[in-house]
Amino acid sequence: MTTLVYLLGYLGVLGFAVTSIMKIMKYVKSTPLHVRWELYPVPHEGERAKHGGSYLEEFEWWKEKRHIDHLGDLKALIMEVFFLEATFHHNKPLWIRTYPFHFGLYMLMGGAILLFLMAIIRLATGDQNAFFGFLYWVLNLMAVVGMLGLVGGGIGLIQRRLTDKGLKMVSTPEHFFDIGAFVLFGLTGLAVWFSNGGLNGTFSKIAGDYVYGLLTFNTSLALTGGFCLHMIIGVVLMLIIPLTFMSHILLKYFFYHDVRWEDVATPESKKNQDAILKGLQFHLTWKAPHLNPEGKSMTWVEMATSGYECQKPKTEEDK
Repeated sequence: MTTLVYLLGYLGVLGFAVTSIMKIMKYVKSTPLHVRWELYPVPHEGERAKHGGSYLEEFEWWKEKRHIDHLGDLKALIMEVFFLEATFHHNKPLWIRTYPFHFGLYMLMGGAILLFLMAIIRLATGDQNAFFGFLYWVLNLMAVVGMLGLVGGGIGLIQRRLTDKGLKMVSTPEHFFDIGAFVLFGLTGLAVWFSNGGLNGTFSKIAGDYVYGLLTFNTSLALTGGFCLHMIIGVVLMLIIPLTFMSHILLKYFFYHDVRWEDVATPESKKNQDAILKGLQFHLTWKAPHLNPEGKSMTWVEMATSGYECQKPKTEEDK
């Protein structure tokens, strides 16, 4: 069982890395130019962001050198990623459920990074120094806070999707499966955490041995049965995250910079110009009384330059 869990660990890390890269590459290559919604305020506008302003409001803006406040973007992204600021301001009933869930994820991800760094130190020195004892206590604390957040927040999110009229309309079995898998991961982790001594126990030491074993290809380090089950569920989560709606974890940067905050003027963007020219070559795939009523095969640029005039509705039914 222990050897299998180590092999699954390699599979989970490799699978997550490969599918994540594929997901990001697919987004970058295949996502069309988004509709300019002018979603102000844009944080890199600097002082203008306070009142939702834009460089476009300046007289003859195209003659001025534009200053982009990248620090403003960074601050806004940090507030959104770590505190879910937009959800807090616009949907507090959802925030009180989703924030514990996300905070739990952050605690567990932070713990995983700390375990990796400790394994590197252990590999370099050949031993675990005295400070590791304190770090294992900190990791135990991070683990229980993280898993409680996953369980409590996850159950709250499921309840919200079942009872909120708006969310219920757009919720699919995939949503419940994904959130439920995180809840199960948290429950098994709590069971192992309590059964191995709690805050002053050996949960983090077992996890540290597991990470160290993965780095050194040493599958002989002992793992408990409960921890093995916990890790198997964790591997499943790693494999499904890039393939489901949970992939927003990977794409949040692009959603913000390419959609919400992307405000470059078309004449100044060769990328946008090329995307528009490409879009104009798409063929119409539908017809309507007001546009291409004969269903002719033509591109959008042909339609725009054909001199076609919209037909007036002939009957009340056409209206």
